[in-house]
Amino acid sequence: MDYLRTQSVGQFSPEEPWRFSPEFAIDEKFGTAFCANSKEVGSGFTLFLANNTRFSALQLLNGFHRNANDLKANDMVKKLRISTYWMEKFDTKNKWKEDRTADVLLSKSKFGKVGLQIIDLDSSFEGNVIRFEILETFGQGNTGRVCLSEIKMGEVKQEGFVTYPWVSFDKIKHTISQFAKAERHAYGFKQLVLANGKGTISFYDQGTVLPVFFKSDQTFSFSEMYGDGDPTSFLPSIIGTYTILQSTEEGLELNLSYYDNGGIERNISWIFKRAEVGDEDYENFKTKLGTKFSEVYQPKSHFLFVLKEKETGRTFYHYELSIPK
Repeated sequence: MDYLRTQSVGQFSPEEPWRFSPEFAIDEKFGTAFCANSKEVGSGFTLFLANNTRFSALQLLNGFHRNANDLKANDMVKKLRISTYWMEKFDTKNKWKEDRTADVLLSKSKFGKVGLQIIDLDSSFEGNVIRFEILETFGQGNTGRVCLSEIKMGEVKQEGFVTYPWVSFDKIKHTISQFAKAERHAYGFKQLVLANGKGTISFYDQGTVLPVFFKSDQTFSFSEMYGDGDPTSFLPSIIGTYTILQSTEEGLELNLSYYDNGGIERNISWIFKRAEVGDEDYENFKTKLGTKFSEVYQPKSHFLFVLKEKETGRTFYHYELSIPK
């Protein structure tokens, strides 16, 4: 089996992909899981493969097995729909031709490896797109999540369940490593919000200063820029609300919504990231400072935050906030 990517429906906290993304159900680790909103019927995920695959059985670990308490606190899957499709690799219209589908009943799981269950599908499923839909749940938890810790495709032989291995397991691990980068950006933004609780934080673009304020109640303010540069390109003072549209390895995409002086609602997109050694933005910052770099910024003890206006690419840096010990 050759992994390409996944796509989820109803995933819990989709803006935080490092927590419950579909890859955690195929990473061969019992302590991670795909989790969806337990109230949303049809939640689930789709696997897109680089090759056509045939399987006739599944091995599943139902629930969230990070620890025994998580198994109790989260719902388990009661009825799961498995469907396979054919999709042409270069089909820009994304048309799928269904192979077959089946609904299977799962049982409640005991904690750990003993909770593994094998589902014989009684027929072969074939395709390069595999979809799993959660139709019913065992409503035992209190988190609002329904989880599936692990799922493998294969077949049942005399000796038991035989797994079809991933020939592209490194791709799965790489995707998960990108989630870890996204989490670091989100952690950095959390630290910015905490620091803003004590006052305004200023970002810099060489001689230009952009004072910003992001609050935990989803409100923000950008004070007017000052310093060197072309005043016609400065943002006026704006106050509004912000939303995190998505968190990726490239940073957090923020939508800033506010009303201009004419009373018209405006929406602008900015990227926030925590830059680290080796990042393009880190190297750009180092180049801009030149010989002053080591005097101004201490990478071992301080964050390097980046705010980038998505439309223009204009970039500002903040390098004065200490990393918590």
